[in-house]
Amino acid sequence: MWSLLRFLKRYYHIFLFILLEGLSVYFLSLNSFRQGGSITSLANNISGTVYNSIDGISSYFYLKNTNADLVKENIRLRKMLSTSFVRIINTVHQKEDTVYKQMYSYVDVRVISKTVTKRNNYFMLNKGSSSGIEKDMGIISPNGVVGVVVKTTENFSLVMSVLHQDSKINVRNERTKTTGTLVWDGHHYAIGQIVDMPSSIAVKKGDTIVTSGFSRNFPEGIPVGRVKSYTKDKGTGFYNINIEFFTDYNKLDYVYAIKNYFKIEQDRLLQGIDTTTKIEEN
Repeated sequence: MWSLLRFLKRYYHIFLFILLEGLSVYFLSLNSFRQGGSITSLANNISGTVYNSIDGISSYFYLKNTNADLVKENIRLRKMLSTSFVRIINTVHQKEDTVYKQMYSYVDVRVISKTVTKRNNYFMLNKGSSSGIEKDMGIISPNGVVGVVVKTTENFSLVMSVLHQDSKINVRNERTKTTGTLVWDGHHYAIGQIVDMPSSIAVKKGDTIVTSGFSRNFPEGIPVGRVKSYTKDKGTGFYNINIEFFTDYNKLDYVYAIKNYFKIEQDRLLQGIDTTTKIEEN
């Protein structure tokens, strides 16, 4: 306190000069239209420069996050290139004839409304049937799985999120290749569960979970989450696994709808099959 008083006493004349100078400029601007306009213009320019600098700094920090997401997206797309095609091999007289046909394509869409705190959560997208969006299309974000389209109109689509009691997506442990089913227990939107994964092969905390490729909605290898914790159910011989989702469902903006060109053919093949038969569909 004494140091502050000594400082003010020592430099009071400087502060007094600044105060008087400010008052002089203020009264000058009040009594002279021309000078007042010049002073106001100067003040606006200074404040505009300051706000522009602040905005630039803020944009820089947001740009860092955006660039990080774009880098992750580019890496993911590169990894997905081979999985977007199906390899067809016909062997006749020991001659291999290989043809690659595109199996998946992607449509960019934007989330315009969403819920994450209910027991059954949905997302609404800004594109519908007129943009090629169809029921049962898988939806992914730059970071992983989002959900499945359940209803469309001409211009909008409704997506059943993975945060839904009826959502069941076949996944696998990327390290061990063992498969299970992704579900959600209705609690925290950042945590999902995996059931039906056999405990005969050891799982580890931190293991990466991806889509298995058995689904008709999602290609294989789409990121899902990372193992957070697990227990063994001795009665069933399966794990009860909690995973941390890679996607933050509360911050979804732009996502991708997946078109499976072979889905109609696959659905036709399964027609008449008993639904209790052990065939993975999700």
